[in-house]
Amino acid sequence: MTWNLLAADSDETDDRLSAARFDEADIDRRTFLSLSAATGAALAVPGTAAADVTGEPMTDEYAFVVNHTPEAYEAATLIEFADQDGLTAFADAYEDETEDEDLERAPKAVTRDSPSPAAHAHLTADEVEDVLEFDGIERMDFSPGANPWWKLEAPYEEGVFPPVEEAREYLAYEETTQALEYLETTASDRISVETVGQSPGWENRFTGEESDPRDIYVAEVTNDVHDESSFAAKEKVVYSLNIHGDERAGTEAGCRLLEEIAFGEAEAFEPLLDDVVLLFLFTNPDGWVSRKPQTHIPWVEEHDTNFQRGNASQFNEQPVDTNRQYPTIGWTDPNFRPAEPDGAPEEFHDLVPDSLAIVDHFRGYDNVEFLCDYHGMYTADHMVFNLETNAPFDHDGTHDLDEVNIRIGEGMHDFWGDIGAIADDIETASQEMYDESFVPDGDSYEGLFDWGTIYDSLSYQITGGFLCWAGQPEAFGGLGAITVAPEVILSNHSEDAQKEWKPYWTRHYEEAYRISMREYAEMAAQTTTATIATGDQDTAYVTTDALTRSSADLPHTDTGSGTDPSGDGHGSGARRSHDVVQPGPGGSTRITAEATDASQSIFIHLEGVGNATEGVVRLLNPAGKVVREIDLEAKADPNDSTVRKHDYEDICIRHPETGQWDVEIESDAEISASLTTVDAENGIPDPEEVLGYEQREYLVNPMQFFADLEPYLEDGDMDGLRVHDVRIGRLLRGNSGQRHYDKLVVSHDDGIDDPQYVEAIEAFVEAGGDLVLTDAGVNLLGALEVGNAASIAADDVRNVEMQFANLEDRAFDHPLLAGIRPRQQEIWKGSQLGYTTDVDQPATTVDPDAFADAGGSVAGTFAEYEDGSEEPTGTGVGAGILSADGAEIAVVGSVLPPAQQTELHPFGMADYAVSFMGHTLLCNALGFEQCRYAEGELTRTYGEIR
Repeated sequence: MTWNLLAADSDETDDRLSAARFDEADIDRRTFLSLSAATGAALAVPGTAAADVTGEPMTDEYAFVVNHTPEAYEAATLIEFADQDGLTAFADAYEDETEDEDLERAPKAVTRDSPSPAAHAHLTADEVEDVLEFDGIERMDFSPGANPWWKLEAPYEEGVFPPVEEAREYLAYEETTQALEYLETTASDRISVETVGQSPGWENRFTGEESDPRDIYVAEVTNDVHDESSFAAKEKVVYSLNIHGDERAGTEAGCRLLEEIAFGEAEAFEPLLDDVVLLFLFTNPDGWVSRKPQTHIPWVEEHDTNFQRGNASQFNEQPVDTNRQYPTIGWTDPNFRPAEPDGAPEEFHDLVPDSLAIVDHFRGYDNVEFLCDYHGMYTADHMVFNLETNAPFDHDGTHDLDEVNIRIGEGMHDFWGDIGAIADDIETASQEMYDESFVPDGDSYEGLFDWGTIYDSLSYQITGGFLCWAGQPEAFGGLGAITVAPEVILSNHSEDAQKEWKPYWTRHYEEAYRISMREYAEMAAQTTTATIATGDQDTAYVTTDALTRSSADLPHTDTGSGTDPSGDGHGSGARRSHDVVQPGPGGSTRITAEATDASQSIFIHLEGVGNATEGVVRLLNPAGKVVREIDLEAKADPNDSTVRKHDYEDICIRHPETGQWDVEIESDAEISASLTTVDAENGIPDPEEVLGYEQREYLVNPMQFFADLEPYLEDGDMDGLRVHDVRIGRLLRGNSGQRHYDKLVVSHDDGIDDPQYVEAIEAFVEAGGDLVLTDAGVNLLGALEVGNAASIAADDVRNVEMQFANLEDRAFDHPLLAGIRPRQQEIWKGSQLGYTTDVDQPATTVDPDAFADAGGSVAGTFAEYEDGSEEPTGTGVGAGILSADGAEIAVVGSVLPPAQQTELHPFGMADYAVSFMGHTLLCNALGFEQCRYAEGELTRTYGEIR
């Protein structure tokens, strides 16, 4: 599609308003004419004009932009000239011929001679008045984007998406959608473009439309793209490019890569396209187009022409974060509106139509191998983090995730060597954005790249994440993909860091994400496997129904066995209350929530904390005690690595004390706060009453981990035994004293009061069998009279709760930590098992002194909390090994907990939620060696057989 270049003679109004002139405009011809008729041929627009610049060549949209933006705003201006003389005169005044070797900014203006004389410039209102004095100007139009000529005839003679070094600005939405259609036409055997739904849409200040929704685009890229059977059979790799509209790195990299693939210029991708489909998803158009002055942002008093994080919706008077609205298993934060197409309440179609459409569309793809959700962050100790998703992976998937991370790190290291190669540009950008000099100082891949869970990297956890949904098994509505969120530094902004085009820095994060995209595609095309070598050892694990959790247990399901005050087995008596406060700069205020005896939880969501440079947020309980505190000054300091840098904070309080809870806010910036109280008379909220969704059925047990691991064994057997089986001697071969198994795993304390059961385990260890105790199974240490465990008493073992299952004070030379890196601390990811961000994750620890006195070697500790404490009150042994003559007893105090059903979880539960660290910790505890293969060749091993 191209723009009509009909001359706009001042006397030829009919020509100027011809239908062709509205082909790509934000206002259609009929709307324009009707509005013009109603206002005496002058288009009335909302908003207060800051300037009054007029001129016949100015399109109405361009006039609106110039006159309704701050004085210093530079409008992206397309200028068409009647002849070369007019262009030359303009170029003499505005075009800078000097080379900007440092790529600090795009040039003020660029020009072209053919096929028609034109210029593109960034002009203030005063400069527009000056340019209007030039002779020979036919049209001045608003033309944001990277390619200066995309609105003209023959816009792509020098390429579709200009290289970063030549781009005028960030890629614009309209520019990109037009380019996608062009690429589809040009490379129709390789690219297919679809629209899969629409965003909610901002109010358009120019046209007056209350909602101006935008299409969500997916570009499908592969050889013979229209061959349906071939397409369906191929492995799929999804690149989600801009789920947060203010994090532009994915779009800048993805679009340029897409063009190169279309024209066969992406050498690394050419051999992959017979086997792999690449899906480029433009996830959040609202957050993208929000930068345009035409959009009205309800929560921005004066439009600042910045991108927005989420879409145009507000829920509970707060902006909607598009990466919290997906139907993920486990705990669901009621502050969000999870977009499950099956039975979504009507309000969800208004608030999150984009998420609903994406879920519905992507469920139609087979064989989604990887899904990469590209983000940007503030500052960090490495240039790029890869975040492991909150989704359960089997052994193979766990290793594919780790392997692709290693390959990305190696790719970045091969390209740059170390962070020093780009340190000057990083320091310059951080100084401009945050008024602080900053360079990553991490040691993984020389400061370039590191990876771990979301908490490992960013110190928080989420529910409703896009990649978390996509990583879920297909049986639970997900895609069964291996999902990762890359995050690159200095690709996000705050109030004091207006989003400005910085080609000197953009070229680096664009390159980093190109490397990332290449490695995912190459991994998907390879045959990779992972196995476990046991040394021909046999393993038993003790199963029990005590660990099983089922939707049938819930009082609000048809088969619910819980207590229901109404007596009919249905309904939780759940209700939700909300409030919002927005303190102004320098202000102080508080927002309250009233907890009753029926209150299950209070959830607090804060938006805008990243804009503050000083102040504090405190949460006070009914006794007036501060139980949570956020130091906003520390949060704003890019050199303070101890605080979280993101723009929001979530606080969860489970089982709140009865009375008034207060959130007290002192800030030099506007912060929006929302409190949600969930009441449940019978102790478990009903998702139909809270969210409008029926409870999804599930039946889960963490011992499924071992059943899922068994197919990957190279040798040896792995069997599940009941407590009864152990009790009657199945661990040994009759009365011979010989072991039937070499390893035994116990992850619960079911049967601990049965002397015969305990004696059978003791006999197994005395016969030389290795024992692995995890979770509540660690309580057996207090009952066993075997080896060094005999000196540990029952009161040396503690059942505790933590906020996050992080292993701290780690001894990396310990055999339990073989193959685990410093970044990795989180053993399992709580939300998918129904755990919140409050202190509710269970662990069983051992007193450190008692463990040391028993001769134990400690791999790491867990922080222990007392009821209601904000900070840890002590530590206990979280992982370690005790000797037992010729055998060993390995202890892992939290890795396979049962699901927690007391919180809202409409979309079911996972059996287990081990991270790569947790997975490796378990394999090490068993004394197994993990082996990784690519195309049949052994590439890596973890741990040793013992």
